[in-house]
Amino acid sequence: MRILVTGASGLLGQELCPMLDKEGHQFWATNSKIFDITNKKLALEIMHKISLDLIIHLAAYTNIDQAEVSKKEAFEVNHIGTKNMAQIAKKLDVPIIYISSDSVFDGNQTTPYKTTDAVNPINVYGESKLKGEEEIRKLKKHYILRTSTLYGKGGKNYVDTMITFSMLSNSISVVDDQILAPTWTRDLSDEIVKIINEKRPYGTYHIASSGEAKWSDFTKKIFEIKKRNIDVSPIEKSDFPRPAKRPKYSVLDSSGALPNWEESLEKYLLSK
Repeated sequence: MRILVTGASGLLGQELCPMLDKEGHQFWATNSKIFDITNKKLALEIMHKISLDLIIHLAAYTNIDQAEVSKKEAFEVNHIGTKNMAQIAKKLDVPIIYISSDSVFDGNQTTPYKTTDAVNPINVYGESKLKGEEEIRKLKKHYILRTSTLYGKGGKNYVDTMITFSMLSNSISVVDDQILAPTWTRDLSDEIVKIINEKRPYGTYHIASSGEAKWSDFTKKIFEIKKRNIDVSPIEKSDFPRPAKRPKYSVLDSSGALPNWEESLEKYLLSK
């Protein structure tokens, strides 16, 4: 299969592209330096030069706090850039896979969000990702894959940041009133490959780790696995104000598609 991958140099792209190669797919791995998705003219020129069977749209503006002060840029990438990719997919009559986020929900539930639950983002990042979803949903041949709190090799992520921090200090304060399902990029990439190879029905999917955890639980588990004696002090969001609001509860109902977050975290950390 001939595949265009946008945002290939990001955290997910660095895990997914080698898997596509292993599966024998021919793919073009692009990033913002060689393919500006917000430039529709450039995007169309590139599309006319290659023949495609699928677009995997990973490119995104992902800095949640910075999005609050750079709203125009966040929407330019996550909305307009995605709109451009959707129009190209339509023009070429090929399916498109779009990676979305748990941030499209407001976090007021206390049970995992289903794909049928109402969306209501509470920050600019979530709003921009939802706008991207709306553009993708206009197409018949589409996959919207919502995921949560990615970590993995090849880029800045919370897990690696905590490991580095543990070398510098023996204590840390972590938000304790947010609940999530941290997800390993390898697990998500495996599922994306399955969706492609099995040609699953088009539509919206939730793909995140099974189980749920507070940020403090997640952090403690990182140190436990790495055998680091770090004191983790739980605090509330109000004690650590940030520009962007966060959903209090952002667990996605993935119907057991991925392993439990603790199992995957251990595999990731023991492989480092």
